[in-house]
Amino acid sequence: MKLRIHPILLLQSTDRISRDFNLTHIGDILKRVDQGHTLTYAANDLNISYRTLWNELKEAEIKLNCKLLVRIRGHGSKVTANGHLLINTLEKLAQLSTEMQGLADNISNQLTIHTKIASKQFIFCCSSDPLIEQICPQFVEVELQTMGSGNALTHLIEGKAQIAGFHISDRQEMNGVGEHIKRHGLEIMPLMQRVQGLILVKGNPLRITTVRDLSRPEVRFINRQKGAGTRLLLDRLLTKEGLKAKQIRGYDQEEFTHNAIATSILAGQTDAGIGLQYVAKKFNLDFIPLKIETFYLAMKSELIEHEKILAFIKNIRDLSKKTLGYKIYK
Repeated sequence: MKLRIHPILLLQSTDRISRDFNLTHIGDILKRVDQGHTLTYAANDLNISYRTLWNELKEAEIKLNCKLLVRIRGHGSKVTANGHLLINTLEKLAQLSTEMQGLADNISNQLTIHTKIASKQFIFCCSSDPLIEQICPQFVEVELQTMGSGNALTHLIEGKAQIAGFHISDRQEMNGVGEHIKRHGLEIMPLMQRVQGLILVKGNPLRITTVRDLSRPEVRFINRQKGAGTRLLLDRLLTKEGLKAKQIRGYDQEEFTHNAIATSILAGQTDAGIGLQYVAKKFNLDFIPLKIETFYLAMKSELIEHEKILAFIKNIRDLSKKTLGYKIYK
């Protein structure tokens, strides 16, 4: 066993809902932009997509309330004074970590090979949800794996997970899914309810009001991935309106989380997406509610009464009671 000190600079949240933000990664991006003078250079050097890099920088600027990068026509991108301050801070932090590594080496020599910091007992395959993502780190016994609702249930049934989290907005469809799950000896528990709808550019300049407006040729849409419960909700709404997927510009453009949908809109890459009211509010975007859906947990019956699982569920429900766009199940 070897301990390693690795410096991370976090922007700590001042409320109980928002997550802490890792500035170390942002500093790495800025350092490479400073070297190559373009975002493309940084994206290639870090082996991440240009869009992902752009979204991360925009989110950092919003959280820090300052510009980190300016684009100069014909000359690529330039790191601002605030950006250089972040780079220099991280370099000093790296120097300090080198000095502390000697202490870490000394500590690791005193630990046995059997020492464990935490023991993961439950693999939790779950559809994307920001409240669950906030609560999970408080429970070292729970290992969260984010995926679409359908995949989460498949992992549970195949024994690759102990708990699955999924959401369904159609009561009739839930009856069929429930019967399928129970045939495998599993129990279902309603966890909370969420408001899903259209997430739009602030001010809604295209005057989008309904799902039917997504078929207008000037509207750029961003979708969730295949198998996601949110995408299934959209498909049902399109069918109800008599619309086909090919009529929606961007239907095949996919993101894997609600936050990714919002950052794509925030970056000006698209005009509309489908996602949670909570996320729209978090990113200061417009929102049109479409459906109140129920989020469920599925697991073996003996787990429902497990002390840690009960505490885990209670924390999520307590947070949902006081969070915009959520409410307890009724």
